[in-house]
Amino acid sequence: MKHIFLDPRIFNYVILALYSLNILRWAFERNAFGVCYWLSAAAITATVTFLEPGK
Repeated sequence: MKHIFLDPRIFNYVILALYSLNILRWAFERNAFGVCYWLSAAAITATVTFLEPGK
């Protein structure tokens, strides 16, 4: 059984959660550039996390 804190993807999950908070923050400020920036960062991180080659 794999321990959750030993999974290398846990760091990416934490980063995605922080990116989501940034997206909400910039949306609250009505700053489209900030929202697009953090959405793009989240998309790249999600791609690397969930679309690993060979899995």
